[in-house]
Amino acid sequence: MSKRFSMLLIALLATLTLFGSVTAQVGKLYPVDEAAKDPVFFVFRARLLKAIQKRDAAFLLGIVDPKIANNFGGDDGIAHFKRIWHPERPTSPVWTELLTALALGGKFGEDKSFSAPYLFNGFPDQYDAFEYSAIIDEGVRVRREPNIAAAVVRTLSFDIVRLGEGEAKRSTDKREWIPVVLADGQKGYVASEYIRSAIDYRAIFEKKNGKWMMTAFIAGD
Repeated sequence: MSKRFSMLLIALLATLTLFGSVTAQVGKLYPVDEAAKDPVFFVFRARLLKAIQKRDAAFLLGIVDPKIANNFGGDDGIAHFKRIWHPERPTSPVWTELLTALALGGKFGEDKSFSAPYLFNGFPDQYDAFEYSAIIDEGVRVRREPNIAAAVVRTLSFDIVRLGEGEAKRSTDKREWIPVVLADGQKGYVASEYIRSAIDYRAIFEKKNGKWMMTAFIAGD
């Protein structure tokens, strides 16, 4: 083996090693929806989705567990749920937050509870949920600046990405942009509707006395 060939081989191996160390930082989290594994729950969720579309507060409160977890400050219970969300109001954010969580599908846990969206109990353990979020669609453009006209630096599909420093920014069209850092160190922005944290709002349902109930609707950790 010639000296020149040996040097080229060493350089190639070094490049592959560097490339591997970079790409290994990028994980994938594909959508999952296990609701159909339990036909009774599947029908229950369909009815809940219909109630959300109708802003049916009576139906929603009827499936809220009396001891529902609302936050990590000890404000549990249906009375606090009403005070926080005011579901009697058609404009209450509970309707959009709950619809978004359910529309993303979900997973059953070992305790047979169902969590929606799938990100909550499907997020890989090796990624800190405070530092990483998941792209929830395919062909999502990462832009150099927080606006729709900015150059595209990467296109992602169901990737797990590191969050950038600073808060989300709002463009002139009122769209919110989340700062991210790609595996190769490039910085950019993703429109907020295409990226979600594993510890954003999630709904947890458990079967109690033969009836499915929402036992938590909570964000954070």
